[in-house]
Amino acid sequence: MFNKLKSRKAPLSLSSVSNAIKNAGSSDLSPQELNPKHLKLAVGDQLGLPPDSIVTAAYDPVQSLLAICTRENTIHVYGQQTVEVVFEFKTTSTIDHLRFIKGVYLVCVQSSGGITVLSLHNKTILANYTCPGTVTAVASDPSLDWLAVGLNNGSVVFYDVDRFSLSPLRVDNLQKMVMQKQKMSAVLGLEWHPRDIGTLLVTYDHCVVQYSITSGIIKNSFVYQLTRECRGFEYSNFVERGGKKKVFGSVKEVIPLVTEAHYHPNGLHMVAVHNDGTLAFWDVNSATLLEARTVMATGLHKPGEPAGNLNFEEAPLAIRAKWIAGLDPEVTQLLVTGASRSDPECVDVLDFGLTAKYSLTSHEKQGEFYSRPQDGQRKITVPFNRRRKEDGPNEYIEKILPLAEDGLLYFNGCHNPSSILFISSLGAVYLVKYNPDAGGLGTTRNLLLPPSLSFTVPPTTYFSTVSVKRMEWFGVLSKRRSTAAGSNDQPLVNGGAPVNKNFPRTVGFDDINHTIVITGHENGDVRFLDVTAGEFHNEEKLITLGFRNTVYNGKESSSYRIASVSCSFESRELVVGLANGNVLICKMGKLGHNPLAQPPANCGYEECPVQHQNGDARIVNMRSRISGSFSSSSFIPEHLLVLGAKDKITSLKMSQAGFAAIGYRSGRLVVCDVSRGPAVILNQEAVSSYVPSVSGECFVTTIEFAIMEYGQEGYSSLLMLCGTSAGGNLLVFKIVPLPSGGFEVQLADKTIGLNYRSTENNQDNGLDKIIPVNTSNGASAVATLDVFQRLAQGVLVQGLIVTTSARDIRVLKTPKQKLAHKVLDESCVASGIINFRGAKGIALASLTKNGFLKLFSLPALSDLADVKLPNDTFKRVQRVLEGRSSSGSDILPSGEVILKLNQSEMLDFLLYDEKSYREPKEKASDLLFNENAIMPPRPAAGALSWAKGQTTYVSPKDLASLIAGPNRKPAKHIESQMAYNISPEANPNQSYAYGAPSTKSGRQEKAYDEPVRKSANANPYSFGTQGFMKSFRDGIDYVENGINDFGSGLSESMTETADSTKKSFYSSAVKSKFGF
Repeated sequence: MFNKLKSRKAPLSLSSVSNAIKNAGSSDLSPQELNPKHLKLAVGDQLGLPPDSIVTAAYDPVQSLLAICTRENTIHVYGQQTVEVVFEFKTTSTIDHLRFIKGVYLVCVQSSGGITVLSLHNKTILANYTCPGTVTAVASDPSLDWLAVGLNNGSVVFYDVDRFSLSPLRVDNLQKMVMQKQKMSAVLGLEWHPRDIGTLLVTYDHCVVQYSITSGIIKNSFVYQLTRECRGFEYSNFVERGGKKKVFGSVKEVIPLVTEAHYHPNGLHMVAVHNDGTLAFWDVNSATLLEARTVMATGLHKPGEPAGNLNFEEAPLAIRAKWIAGLDPEVTQLLVTGASRSDPECVDVLDFGLTAKYSLTSHEKQGEFYSRPQDGQRKITVPFNRRRKEDGPNEYIEKILPLAEDGLLYFNGCHNPSSILFISSLGAVYLVKYNPDAGGLGTTRNLLLPPSLSFTVPPTTYFSTVSVKRMEWFGVLSKRRSTAAGSNDQPLVNGGAPVNKNFPRTVGFDDINHTIVITGHENGDVRFLDVTAGEFHNEEKLITLGFRNTVYNGKESSSYRIASVSCSFESRELVVGLANGNVLICKMGKLGHNPLAQPPANCGYEECPVQHQNGDARIVNMRSRISGSFSSSSFIPEHLLVLGAKDKITSLKMSQAGFAAIGYRSGRLVVCDVSRGPAVILNQEAVSSYVPSVSGECFVTTIEFAIMEYGQEGYSSLLMLCGTSAGGNLLVFKIVPLPSGGFEVQLADKTIGLNYRSTENNQDNGLDKIIPVNTSNGASAVATLDVFQRLAQGVLVQGLIVTTSARDIRVLKTPKQKLAHKVLDESCVASGIINFRGAKGIALASLTKNGFLKLFSLPALSDLADVKLPNDTFKRVQRVLEGRSSSGSDILPSGEVILKLNQSEMLDFLLYDEKSYREPKEKASDLLFNENAIMPPRPAAGALSWAKGQTTYVSPKDLASLIAGPNRKPAKHIESQMAYNISPEANPNQSYAYGAPSTKSGRQEKAYDEPVRKSANANPYSFGTQGFMKSFRDGIDYVENGINDFGSGLSESMTETADSTKKSFYSSAVKSKFGF
């Protein structure tokens, strides 16, 4: 019991007695009704993702959910606004594959063979299963129950996701059947036929096999084999040998290794992607090679002069491809990544346009179609993140995930995607907007990302949290709304629904302030995100500003990479520190059409007019260079502070009173009057000149502006408080007006050695934070525009200054009066003032590395309480608390503790009074599954393919009989019924609008609908023709329509017989396949 009491409130110490004597007569600002025993810390929201940790991802366009898996085996499922649900797995094996199945299941597959089925309805694990072997490939159809699993021994098994069991059907190694002399190969890829669920495309290292589940036979095999006469022989042989010359003998033929294979959206053609960069296009029905090409050379399978560059640096590093379909699936593009080892950032786009008519085009013409894309070929760059020199060459694009829009579910997720998500070999994720009409990949500036994802895409280089008055924050947002700034903004995902998490109300909660996270990014973006507990459920609470095009000097990324950001929401001014030491000065305004604006300049600032200059610091006018999305009211980058040489920013502060101060690693201190200029009013080359007694490197580590009485002057002044390294020195400057209307910075006082660790490294022994406090009421004495404008009226604010560092806390009163001093037993991660609303007072809070939130009284710094982090949470964050990654954490007046886990991830803790909060029995989580999001029908093969016998209609029920056999047990969980309710089988007349209810009544009375031709509202999967089809294609359609009508009539006449015999037919097929 005594230990418990000791952990709550520490005993008196000699220092606390000394502090009490020093503060005798001073008013106590501490909360008088505080009961330490009732204070608790609750875990709030966690935002962001660990940097470079993404392993795989999956997307469901109907439910509009995005799932991302990290190396820590945590799966984050994102939906609209702030919807995020996290699944954590305690396993040593990495999750390599994610699949959304039937809208309600999320299947996780580990390479070791583990399969886990998650429910999106109740957010729990439904089943676990271990496959008989190492998993090398998986394939699924979002509307089917089955997960096809390829194993390392070359066999394919089928897992029944709806019944949580492995099906008896097993397909043995097909490559051994086709090529008996080849070594055993693992299954490298699996893909379901886009229009025939009874057919599977299986990829091995030397061949691709099209396998019929319906008949249990190999339909066709595709082996790309080159002889010495072929143009691509020498190049392919060179790559297969790893760029080395063969010393003895010579080969007569070469079979380039296959990496993956993909169907054309119509299912009539296939492309095999080979390790040497060859793209082999095949006719899947006749197994005819149509064209073999790389992104540069064509006709590699034909005899002739050798093609290809025998330079191994130009050989593919890890080639990947996706066959993208437009809104009309016959309009296609092929995205190819990794085609060149020397340029891994390049994405090659082969824009084939409208596919040639299969029935009327010869194989030779089809080959020409793929050798010369009719809409051209282009290269697009996906800029990789900055890397260390030793890591950079190892990065390449490993996975491509198209994000289809409008609920277009099929064609392997490649139907009319609005964005493309790339995952690199180093775990980075790159998101680009996809617009075929605009030349392929475009900017994601107007793409609203889930909050956690916005921390990672692009990577965060700066992170801070501020408390902003509600009216000031909404004033900035209202400017955007009034000018329709968000009219072009589109959410990346819009599924799920946020819920009230029932977080406890913090001890300092009020309706006046909002919590805003400010992030700076590698690509020159600055984002403001409202993360106020329980309130951030609106997409309008995210502001994104892009400055790259405006400031890029054409030489180095440091000219636009964000290093620090500080914003004054009251005066609506923003300063952005860049990695090269320059500082952007932005003011709220609207920039309409600018006739002086040029395309991104990509050059220096020599031609920009100089606004003001002080020594080697000059402010240049950037209006002629402004480029980007500033058409609405926003922070306009009007000016740029440029130094004579590069320098690193160590501290940046934009005051609400309109002044900005910048501290540099070299010791330089620059102060600008932003509101009335901008103008440089101080350019001090070295702050060490103010403290000559300090030895070693000395630079500014923290800056704050305050309005308070200095000494016994009887009036208040605008003070700039600067904390430095080299032992923790406090410099107090006065900003005083001049007769000319400008302002001047004057040194008023200095206090040295405020950090007792003055003998240690200068970088670690400086001041971390300066907090000015109004001693009359405990309110903040930070300078505000309102009080600054009333200084001429003789406003008197009596205040004190709190300085904090890693182990040292001081309370001072200007000029040199030291009121209290506290040395912490454990290093401090973050400090801040907490305003206790109910207890009517304030306290200084410090989060220590041993997991305690320590509360101290002001001004005496006596111990009030020690509040321990929850044990399970402390174990998770202990390493973070003890390391350097927590630098930048903060404590807000509301009682929120923002712990920075790494450069792109934060965790929110809430200090609350347990007497006023009843913890719910179950923790609420966001809703994911939408029971009204109906899956569209699966696209079917054309009538011509059916009439020629190239495909056979197989219903999902028939497929279940073939794969699972006649003894498939019924499901006993509610998710099975939910999956059926939104399936195409349960909604045969469902319209194709996302989530729209069916406009038709009743069910189908026949097994097949009579086909409807040339309807404007037809299925988007069925080759609609209105508006953009040419008259020539209409004529060709007429030919196929005749065959379609014949097939339809034949289908009508045979329907009754087929329905009556189907059951016995598949029953006999099952018996023969399983040997019953």
